[in-house]
Amino acid sequence: MIRFFMCACFFATGLLADRKIEVLKMSPAYYNENAIIKRMMVEGGVLGEKFPLVLQVSEFPVGVSLANRPEWLKDMRESGNGSAILIWVLGKNQYQKRFYLSKDDATSFIEDKTYFKDRFRKYFQRKDLEGLDAGPVAITAILVNGYGEAIKNSRANKTVIADFLKKTGDDKTIEEAVKSPYILFNEPYGNFQKDQPIMLDYYVFNADIGTDAYTVELYIDGNLEEVLYEWAPYKVRNLTPGVHEFKLILIDPRKKPSPEPFGEQKNTIFVGS
Repeated sequence: MIRFFMCACFFATGLLADRKIEVLKMSPAYYNENAIIKRMMVEGGVLGEKFPLVLQVSEFPVGVSLANRPEWLKDMRESGNGSAILIWVLGKNQYQKRFYLSKDDATSFIEDKTYFKDRFRKYFQRKDLEGLDAGPVAITAILVNGYGEAIKNSRANKTVIADFLKKTGDDKTIEEAVKSPYILFNEPYGNFQKDQPIMLDYYVFNADIGTDAYTVELYIDGNLEEVLYEWAPYKVRNLTPGVHEFKLILIDPRKKPSPEPFGEQKNTIFVGS
């Protein structure tokens, strides 16, 4: 009996270790064609400690939990802050940094300048953007629900070009880069519990995703796990405890990797034991 019990335990452990990673396409958990970023600007045209990023959102409540959530979100990680605005700062030399604006960043006052009413604002200090050289930057805002999924309609994102810390004249490098096809890695980020399903999500710019168009290759720990033919959220299951690297590569219609104007789109997460 003792030998049989030990063998059975070893066999079961082996099955757990050999479980294949699953990548399952899901339908968007939240879609509202009226959820938009109406306006976004950098006051003074220079991003820094004195001049904030300011934006206005419509038909998208920030700081709330997702109502009427679909069954596929069951057991997935949800932010305690609820829905938010994901901000990317993209600079030269493939610089990228992300932030979230929450309901705590909302301002309810109305200033003399009436081009905004209720506003979100973010002041950037040099320490917030460590490694970013002074000069032109692209700032992209994306609406995300409390599970981290980006809202996928054409008006739920906005990008502006500004200067960081000082004006730099006629440098159009970043302005040209944001006109090219590229993707931004959205989820997963952070730590996850053992056996917890994981959200995979990304954002597409200036490209169509499909069998005869651009596609996205998903690598986990250096292995090609899936080719994504639809711009949608995905559920990833069966990751073993430990550290895992996710990497996304945009593939052009000729089956060649598309240039990455803002660097590799990858992130490392941790799964608990």
